[in-house]
Amino acid sequence: MTSTLRFVLAICLITGISYSSQAQTSFERATELANAGDYLGAAPEIQAAITQDPDNTDVLSLATRIYLELERPDSAVIYSQRAFDEDDDDAAIVRIHGEALIAAKRYIDAIGILRKQLKRNDEVETSLLLVDALIGADSIAVAELTAKTATTKHAKSADAYMALGNLYFNYKPQPVFDLAKLNYEEAIKLNPNLVQAHFNLAQSYWRLANRESDDELANELFKRCLMEWGEVTKLDPKNARAYFEQGKILYLSKRFKDAVNPLTMYRSLRPTGTGNPLASWYLGNSLFEIRQCDDAKVHLEDAASQIDSVRGKASLLMARCAFFTKAWPTTAERYSVAASSNLLEPQDYWFYGTSLVLTGDTTKAIDMMDKGAELDPKQCMLMFRFGLLLQSKQQNARSTSIFQKRLANCSDSNDAKILLFIGNNFFADSLVDSATAYYSRALEKDPSNPFFLSRVAEVSIVRGDIPTAITTLEKAATLGITAATADQLRSAEQALQRLCGLYLQSKDWSNIVATAKRITDVNPKSVAGWLYLGVGNQGSGNTAEACRAYKETLKIDANNKPAKENLKALGC
Repeated sequence: MTSTLRFVLAICLITGISYSSQAQTSFERATELANAGDYLGAAPEIQAAITQDPDNTDVLSLATRIYLELERPDSAVIYSQRAFDEDDDDAAIVRIHGEALIAAKRYIDAIGILRKQLKRNDEVETSLLLVDALIGADSIAVAELTAKTATTKHAKSADAYMALGNLYFNYKPQPVFDLAKLNYEEAIKLNPNLVQAHFNLAQSYWRLANRESDDELANELFKRCLMEWGEVTKLDPKNARAYFEQGKILYLSKRFKDAVNPLTMYRSLRPTGTGNPLASWYLGNSLFEIRQCDDAKVHLEDAASQIDSVRGKASLLMARCAFFTKAWPTTAERYSVAASSNLLEPQDYWFYGTSLVLTGDTTKAIDMMDKGAELDPKQCMLMFRFGLLLQSKQQNARSTSIFQKRLANCSDSNDAKILLFIGNNFFADSLVDSATAYYSRALEKDPSNPFFLSRVAEVSIVRGDIPTAITTLEKAATLGITAATADQLRSAEQALQRLCGLYLQSKDWSNIVATAKRITDVNPKSVAGWLYLGVGNQGSGNTAEACRAYKETLKIDANNKPAKENLKALGC
């Protein structure tokens, strides 16, 4: 609490001004709440007091102080002006009006009334405010003269050193933070309980730490900065602006987890919709950075509702939060808003595209992911999934382009698969030679992969070289069964099924039976295996075994039409 406010409150308690019972109660209640640091609670009480006694300077002065603390300088000026109009000879009223004008950046008006008051009565508190007003008006030379005169005349006054500290802190063209620090320290020696001196000293340490190239010294200065903030909050636990400044410094230092605490304290003293909206922006960002997305949303929305310049970025952060929490419709909606502000970063096109895929808009998703692939091709897993998405949509050439770009920017265990998928794209477009080249490259990386061999066999089939295809599929099946992993066994089963299909074309019933038995050995629940076993036995004239195989098929798939029809034809 400043000396001006203490003076105002003292006047209120001493004068014994006669109010009606209701007005006196409102004013006393406002005074009590302000003294306790509850300025939000004091605001409606002081409004009631003003209604009862609109011209009372004590009431108007307290209203000014309350609205200054609530960071509403325009309202503060309205009430200080009314008090000033009532009594422009009272030094306390002049000073609080000057303070309100400075807060509202009406520096020239403040300079005029403060100079006049200083001529009437040379008080150091007035000099301090005049220096602040002159600094705001860029009258640095005059401010320096005023501050130095104050320290000469009032050598034992903490306010005089505060004035000099403020001058050096805001000095132009270059602030002199070392001198600002020394003067704030001198003010604290004279008055250890001067909250504003600790406040300003903390800011000086922060600025000094920022410009220090020596990391060890910078860390020490930053530590002292935080210690001073600790002093501020110890002396004045409800100093909302101190919590804001502390949180802002920690946020700008990217110490997001540490920033949350003071900014949350600020918001407890100045709930959303009041105070400085930047607090919501810093707090929302900090919570986002530590992935507390549900809490971040409240503050980001508050910042977006009050600060036009951050609206798009707030939507972007909320979109990312929605992505991290897998709220896909919300992700898509938020990104739609953020995209209109041209703020999306490369990763955002990937996130946006993913949310669109998962909400069913694959056409727009592909456009977004195309942009992501262009700007950020090193998103290895997302590039892989995008290539597969394009392949599933039969956009084979685009899929190949993405896979090739992925190979150029990433190298990992998926490389062999990607080479295979590129081969599949060429195969689907009947570019068999190109497909063969990529299948060969895939096999170079993973020569024992049965699925890769199966794809090579498909090329032989297309070229009409069935014997080579059979040899290759046999090798694939043997490798898969030998490896015996779940994936390899599946590939072996597929190779054997393909062999059965080739043997069926040539009506090689004995090889169908032999191969189908291998399938059912690998997977006793294979519908295709039992069905081929039935077909092979039926073709060989072994009706009993054919019937048994078809019945096994129906145990697994009760609605299997070929098995039913063949059983009926065989009469079993």
